Order: sequence, then structure tokens, then C-alpha cells
Amino acid sequence: MNDDTFPGDRLLDPARFEREVDGQPVRLFTLRNSRGMVAAITNYGAKIEQLVVPDRQGRFDDVVLGYDSLEGVIGGSPSMGAFVGRYAGRLANARFTLAGSDHVLSANNGKHCLHGGLRGSRFRVFEAEQHDESSVEMRYVFADGEEGFPGTLALHLTYRVTEANELLLDYEALALDKPTVASFTTHAFFNLNGEAGGSALGHEVMICADRHFAMNAELVATGEILPVEQTLFDFRRPTVLNTRVRGVPPESGAGLNATGEWVDGYDCCYLVNRSPSDGLALCARVRAPESGRVMEVWSTEPAMQFYTGLLPQEPLPGGHGKRGWAYFQQQGLCFEPQGYPNAPNRPEFPSAVYQPGQSRHGRTLYRFSTAP
Repeated sequence: MNDDTFPGDRLLDPARFEREVDGQPVRLFTLRNSRGMVAAITNYGAKIEQLVVPDRQGRFDDVVLGYDSLEGVIGGSPSMGAFVGRYAGRLANARFTLAGSDHVLSANNGKHCLHGGLRGSRFRVFEAEQHDESSVEMRYVFADGEEGFPGTLALHLTYRVTEANELLLDYEALALDKPTVASFTTHAFFNLNGEAGGSALGHEVMICADRHFAMNAELVATGEILPVEQTLFDFRRPTVLNTRVRGVPPESGAGLNATGEWVDGYDCCYLVNRSPSDGLALCARVRAPESGRVMEVWSTEPAMQFYTGLLPQEPLPGGHGKRGWAYFQQQGLCFEPQGYPNAPNRPEFPSAVYQPGQSRHGRTLYRFSTAP
């Protein structure tokens, strides 16, 4: 990559991520393709800390929110960039019943278990090995009883940048000894104008879903799956977020939708449109009119959480991000392919259970291009 397209001093310094945590070595792994795309990923939480792609003029910028040191990662927003497990999303009342046994989990979101609990994979050091310039493999073994979940579960994760300007995530989990439950996702915060580009509410979003999961007031899936038609959840056609999200409403109310309603933001889960024969399915397409960058989200997962943050201009938890930037809600957008939310407590949903010896493989990719 040429220094005149993305300054070398803005590439993250691996030395600032090197130390031991919980007796395990932490590093930053830099992945590249021949076209100038760069991804920097730390094995603390398997977190994406930098992702450099071109705009319509061929200028490179970093399009994910993140931190420029391990101290920043540890003290910062715990989900930012993370690979999330053992169970993505909220499990109601931090408990579930499996094979006649009740399992009580760590409650870290009010009375619920969110993203694996108090010390889910977001806070764990993965074993990691980089075999070539474009990929890194990471492994973590969830112990029987960890955060209250039963069974030992081995997770193998590969990040790869491709020559098609894609960030590819392959993941496989294997239950080793007891029945357990699992659902994984990736939690990067994207701003296609650049991570210091301010509000992302000018982005245009399309989500390939005719239905969404009903949530209660605490954002826990109730078991109902509802049509998006004629609701504020309908993104089947490309829609600029600031025509829906309150943010700072334009004068005269020009941004109001047809029913005159605003939302404060989105934290909702969609059932992705797919046929039974689909492997990878298109989940979402995002365009930033200012930069011309386009991102497509493809996955084998059946559902996708869409998150903007619900508190306009509220600072994200933790300290400042890269280059000292203060990050706020709605400055980054999350597209999180995953299993059915709260499935261990919803018998009407497909099972999230792994039997001993059973493995499951998933793939998610973020594909970058440009448009006029």
C-alpha cells in the first residue's frame, strides 16, 4: 500500500498490542491483499481493530471504530470489533433448560445474559497463528461451566482478506463432552466515511429480510416473528438512516417518514431471506453517498442483528478510540449475522443445541466496493 493513499503512521503499531493477559500472549495481526486492503485483528477477543479500504476516488481510509493499543481495547467498549460467543444476543433471565437441567448464566445486562456473559469471548485471549500475509487462525476452548454454560466447546476461527476486497470469517465449533448451546456473531462498528467520519446516519441501508423478531421492552426475543411491511423495520429498499432515526431532525420535519414517526435508533434482529439451498445469502447492503464506499454483508447464519445505538450523541463506553477520537453512538453501524435470538428459551425456534461430538461451521463475509 502506498503511503500517499493511507499514511503509514496511521496503520496500527503491533508493538502497542504486545503483552500477556491472563498469562496468555496477546498480539496484533495485520492482514493484507495485493490491492491495498488491510485488516488488523488482535487475539484479545478476536477483535477487528482496523480495516482499510478505498473510496470512489481510490483513497484509502479506515472504516471500523477501534483502538490503537491493547490498553484501549481492554478499557474500551467490550463488543467493539469482537467475535462474540458463547451465545450472541440476550438470553432471557440469564438461564435456560437443557435435557431437563436448569442452567443459570452470568447476568450482565440487567437480569439477562448478553453476548456470553460477564467474561464471554469478548474478554478472552485466543490462541493465534498467522500462516500467511492474508489470514490468521484463532482458537478458544469454552470450559464446561464457563459463565454458567454446560459443556466444553472448542471454537476455531479464521480471518482472511481476499483479492475481491472481502473480509472473510470462517468459524467452526465442536462440542466435546456434554450437550451445550451456542450462537456466534461478529461485532464490528462500521463507518464507510472513515472511523472519524462522524455520524453514520447518512448511510443508505438495505436489509434482505421480510420479517423481524419481536422483542420485549428489554430487547429479548419473545418468540414471535413479524412482517416488516408498513413498519419502521422495513429496509427492503435502500433507505437513508436519517430519514428514520431521530438524531438531529432536519428543520421543517422533512426527514419524517410517511406516518410522521421517528425512532431513536435500531437494535433489532431480522430473519434473513434465504432459500433452503442457500449457503451464503446476502443479508444487507450499505452505501455511504459521501465516500462512495459500498459494503455487502453475506452469511450462512439465519438471522442478523442491526445496531445503530439508541441514544443519539451518547458516548460509547470506555476511553477514546484511534488517534484520540471520542466515539459516540450512531457513529458506527453493526451488522451481526447470528443464530436465532434467545433460541434456548424459545422451543418454537430452531434448536441451538450441540450434542457431544457435533460441530457446526459458519461463514460471514463483508465485501467492499464503490459506487458513483
